Amino acid sequence: MSEAGNHGAAIRQIVQAAAQARRQDLLAALVQEVGWIVQAGPFAGMALQDRISRANGDLLPKLLGCYEAELHSIIEEIVAAEPDLVVNVGAAEGYYAVGLARLLPYAFIHVFDTDAGAQEACRLAAASNDVKARVSVAGQCSPDLLQAILPRGRTPVVICDCEGYERTLIDLQRVPALRAAMLLIECHDFIDASVTQTLADRLNATHTLIGIREGARDPNSSPLLQRLESLDRWLAVCENRPTMMHWLVARPK
Repeated sequence: MSEAGNHGAAIRQIVQAAAQARRQDLLAALVQEVGWIVQAGPFAGMALQDRISRANGDLLPKLLGCYEAELHSIIEEIVAAEPDLVVNVGAAEGYYAVGLARLLPYAFIHVFDTDAGAQEACRLAAASNDVKARVSVAGQCSPDLLQAILPRGRTPVVICDCEGYERTLIDLQRVPALRAAMLLIECHDFIDASVTQTLADRLNATHTLIGIREGARDPNSSPLLQRLESLDRWLAVCENRPTMMHWLVARPK
């Protein structure tokens, strides 16, 4: 790497560290004002967990309620359909799993994450939101396990955010029960460039497919941010993506 390249990389590391530190300051200030309660979006009113604030760079937009705003209409569609079973693979601290458990009082939520800390955080979130009895938390979700779970529901939904493992898991040959499920999949093509096309080829015959791309954020739309300076407003809504992300929504035909 050239001297200019080394200098640029060093500056980038400094900026990232400073931005992360400032985001923690902004999160602390917001928590002092509103507590750990999600303020807007489909999961408004849900209690988040303070124990993961240092490990999860997305807590600030989640608390504001603007996290993955591109998916809000899909979440509303899922809730309106009243599924009786939701499988969330790669659930992290349970933002979607616990949020949907609150909105779907008759649904059972199966949560999977390979990180033990995330599993514990999800259990705590389920307890603090009074949905613990309907939220099951486990580690790895194999295709065989997914096939065993999905037939238990009449109208199952699968939400998948598992860092490239979606190519292994979303396979109708190994998991034929996926044919009856609505799927919301975060596609990690920056890990495996063939992921989206592979999943689309597999699902095209059984599902109606749409793609959703990461969109813009309007930090001025939150009253909680309007009094802040510009840089702080943008830092608050940043989701720290490694690249422009996209999702595949698959509705059974």
